[in-house]
Amino acid sequence: MAVNGPNEWSELREWLLARIMHVDLTEFADPDRVRLARALTAVLSALNAGHDDEAHRAAAVVRGELERGGAPRADDVLRTHLAIVLAARTAEVRGVTGTGALVVTDARQWAECRALADGIEALSPHPELLGFAADLRRRLDRARRWRWVEPDVGTAAVVGLAVLVLPFVGGAIGDPAVTAAGVLVGGALVFGFVVAHRKRQWSVDADAAFGRGRV
Repeated sequence: MAVNGPNEWSELREWLLARIMHVDLTEFADPDRVRLARALTAVLSALNAGHDDEAHRAAAVVRGELERGGAPRADDVLRTHLAIVLAARTAEVRGVTGTGALVVTDARQWAECRALADGIEALSPHPELLGFAADLRRRLDRARRWRWVEPDVGTAAVVGLAVLVLPFVGGAIGDPAVTAAGVLVGGALVFGFVVAHRKRQWSVDADAAFGRGRV
């Protein structure tokens, strides 16, 4: 599955729907049948609702049914259902571009997606869901990387001239203090210039998608 393509939430929802474990409830005792029915209803509601907080609510329902305890086979089904709604929750947490792509755009989203990936892996569900968690981790690694953002020509020119001219002025007038100050000021300008144009990938993605950047 292309995880970060156009209309990603729709693609993810369809992919997760195909991974729901459909079981014959008549094969379970009444208490487990009730638990599974409640969980399945919550999961389907979350996947059919769209991009909102339904997956968060569904996760609470499925966790509640798991806490009740029951037959091991029923608990296995519930763990897979919980992994599915955690995967859906990653779509609710992330930003959505105008083309429907899901992107991490700040540190809060990064941290929550990382926790969701941990949760999916801890449940040890279907291998394809483990693959989803691994892919999400790769994307989170990318989102956290620093990258250089090309400055505008005018800003680069001003900084370059300042670095060259300030020490030269001190040398021209024969004042070591002015020369030293020029070197210090020039160094500060270069440092500030580098910091201003070194951003997290998630900030670049936010700026490209929504016309703004985040620290």
